[in-house]
Amino acid sequence: MFVKKLYSLIFIKKGNTVLLGYKTRGLGVGLWNGFGGKVEPGETLLEGASRELKEECNLDAKLNHIGCVTYINNNKNHADVVHIFKSSSFFGEIVESEEMAPIRWFRVDNMPYEKMWPDTSKWLPLIHNEDYFDVTFNVTNEDNRCMRLTLYNNYDEFVKTVTL
Repeated sequence: MFVKKLYSLIFIKKGNTVLLGYKTRGLGVGLWNGFGGKVEPGETLLEGASRELKEECNLDAKLNHIGCVTYINNNKNHADVVHIFKSSSFFGEIVESEEMAPIRWFRVDNMPYEKMWPDTSKWLPLIHNEDYFDVTFNVTNEDNRCMRLTLYNNYDEFVKTVTL
């Protein structure tokens, strides 16, 4: 099995709210999500995440790498890996982009899970904890069955196990 694509996904937090954008084109069109995309060749995960955040909503942030979500497609013998970042330390003026509009704050107890990727409700609540997480989904079935969810209480343990 090989990693086909490497992505970053960033969630900006303010108090008990999370900033989400409504995807207007490309993968995930018509869904609410954090900000992110493919990590380009020659970029580190952090560089790719920072670039995507700036492109999609005009923010700069101190990003914390907190999770990894792996989507295994056994039918095609590959996996897509999404590295999850969060931040509550950000600056700049929020500006909608061609890819994300509108952009708005959602209360953590009122997230639009019914208008997000189907697996999001299984791992997004973890961004409010201090743990790090690694979750794997099998996407060859219709319900994106969660195969494994592991929590780590420190970053060193977490990064030893994830695909970078």
